Amino acid sequence: MGEAAKKLTFTQNKQLNFRPVYSLQDIYGEEIIFNPKLYAEDYQHFAGDLLSLNALTGRELGVVGNTPVVCHEACATKPALQLLKKAGLQLPSKLYTYRNEEEYIETLKLLSKQRKKVIFQYPHPEDKVSTELYRVGPEVLAYLCDKRNIPELVPSEHIPKRRMMSLEQIMEEKPELPFVLKTGDGRPTSGGYGVLLISEEKQLEEINESFGDLTSIIVEEQIPYEKNISVHYMADKNGVIQFLGKSEQLVTEDGNFCGSWISTDYDDSIADIVKTGFEVMKNISDKGYVGVAGFDVLLYNGQYYFIDLNVRFNASTCGLLLYNEIQERFGKKCMRLCNFDWNENFESAIPIAEKFLDKEHFIPLSVLDPRYFPDNNQVTKIIGLVIGHSSEEVEEVLEEMNRAGFSLKE
Repeated sequence: MGEAAKKLTFTQNKQLNFRPVYSLQDIYGEEIIFNPKLYAEDYQHFAGDLLSLNALTGRELGVVGNTPVVCHEACATKPALQLLKKAGLQLPSKLYTYRNEEEYIETLKLLSKQRKKVIFQYPHPEDKVSTELYRVGPEVLAYLCDKRNIPELVPSEHIPKRRMMSLEQIMEEKPELPFVLKTGDGRPTSGGYGVLLISEEKQLEEINESFGDLTSIIVEEQIPYEKNISVHYMADKNGVIQFLGKSEQLVTEDGNFCGSWISTDYDDSIADIVKTGFEVMKNISDKGYVGVAGFDVLLYNGQYYFIDLNVRFNASTCGLLLYNEIQERFGKKCMRLCNFDWNENFESAIPIAEKFLDKEHFIPLSVLDPRYFPDNNQVTKIIGLVIGHSSEEVEEVLEEMNRAGFSLKE
């Protein structure tokens, strides 16, 4: 669209809507618009293909309450929204939808003329978006997205050893293998992209400018971790910080994110991590940030290391905001955030997803219609929460969903 907001109307569901533990109004204040979309001329530093990236713009629809949302039209089809509503998710009454990058920028220009305040996840190009549009300033977002600044926010004893080097220096000095390379040019990344685990010297020869500025690379000690978790926080408009919960990340052999186990509980084994996370979130809040964040932490040999700060809505944030209500309603404490591919036609995905919803196994969060992207593979993207009384039950549900045609994206 790009010119006007889409107003949504739904028949009231018989069951009460899920209520997130914190609303966006609780966090950011009133008169705001939520914008989950990343923007970059170069998408190589972000996880997933184009369809997966656009599916993310619908992921938070069920936790924003009445806050208007900017999202791709492919996530706002009538069948998809009706499915989310049937799941008990409260959807915003107004969506600002777009179909391409040009319409997206036009939408932002419209909001700017209306003097709206928008919650951005990443800083956008200065020549395309007015700084007046941001609820949290772009300079704050840029600083917090920059991996070079992690040592200024995290206690030094909880950071892997690191140094800045050029690719030329790395080739000459040959640091002890294995080690990790991270983009050091300030560009934001997500999903494990912009990060390379170097276990063989020949990998260095394959690195080119697509990785980023080759004169400015973070070379980091590789931690042979025993556990890979994230701890999640919220800093509200008054500077009050709350712990949202934890997620245990699932990653591919290449280190790319492919889902997570979610819980609002934690035990003594990570109590000190949670405490340090509060300190980190306080440092972030002091920089002028309002919103949510998730910190990736590796545990090894009795120590823990904060390896990345994701200062934005994370993949697990929705599940954490809904976790208590889902547990209370269904009595199920195990929850896994999953990304699915459906390779048949879009319409056939909805009733199958509805089947698992009716069995109280699945809470859909976002469903993308691939027909809005005719030049891409026609794969329907579905993001949702698989729930069960135990991790074994969740795994059984995943196997059943796979047999039904939902391919877990890994």
